Amino acid sequence: MNLSIGEMAEKLKEYQEFRIIYHIRPDGDCIGSAYALALALKALGAKCEVAGQDPVPGLHREMTEKVEMDVLGDPVYVSVDTATPARAGKYSGEHFTFCIDHHRDNSVQADYKYVEEDCGACAEIILKLIKAMGVSVTKEMADFLYTALVMDTMCFRTTATSVQSFETAAELKRLGADVYRIGRRTMYIKTPQRIQIEQRLRDSFHYASDGKLITGVLTLKDLQEVGILDSELEGINSLAEQVMGLKIGVTVRELPDGRSRCSVRTSEEVDASEICRLLGGGGHKHAACCELDCSPEKARKVMEEHCRKFLPG
Repeated sequence: MNLSIGEMAEKLKEYQEFRIIYHIRPDGDCIGSAYALALALKALGAKCEVAGQDPVPGLHREMTEKVEMDVLGDPVYVSVDTATPARAGKYSGEHFTFCIDHHRDNSVQADYKYVEEDCGACAEIILKLIKAMGVSVTKEMADFLYTALVMDTMCFRTTATSVQSFETAAELKRLGADVYRIGRRTMYIKTPQRIQIEQRLRDSFHYASDGKLITGVLTLKDLQEVGILDSELEGINSLAEQVMGLKIGVTVRELPDGRSRCSVRTSEEVDASEICRLLGGGGHKHAACCELDCSPEKARKVMEEHCRKFLPG
């Protein structure tokens, strides 16, 4: 059942135990949104646990480790910032009572859903939801939500960034979010390993169709040699977007099971979600992904052939 934000807030208040699930290979938005929602529900007296198949990325643990999780008996499950059942990983078979998301074509089955397609970050929805529940937003919640907002909008540079995104940022600043420290820590400061892996990705770029289509590949061997974890690669899929004249950029990353995750970024006139939907994936209009059952180099060839069909002109 699709609810309004007010109806979702009231329905959440009917339950007392929640397990909030973030998606596999978590990013700042799903982590910040899930933990802020947990803090809000705990403020109402509910018991909460935030969980996911993969651990919280090191970048965000400074914040998440300060949040005490409750021991649960019979919780309801909440899907946050997750577009498809598969993205819930080992929790995909659970019955979800609630689904809160901002991806188009959300296919998670839940009793109650609120999906605001293509808004800048799921954090924008969570802030509205917390306020609708009548909970006072603390500095800790504001820091989580600002982290989520900044990272999912790439510091307000994505096409999904809207007036609401900036209004949310302004409100979070008024509520005490440490915008300088969060912005610098998440978007500016990089480890030597992160700089090295970005250079490897750039070195792997293959320019096709007069530079309108760029594909890059990162293998597990690349990560091992550099000494960096997959969880530390948030935002790396947007490197190709820096190249002038790009229409479609694809970053292929090798998965531990031998498959390949293909992240697609596009310019205004090309729909990334349509490109990925035809290959079993999805996402936003200009940022989407799909997974292929083949090696990274094979996946690169498949994606190049597929993406050429979507180039304008």
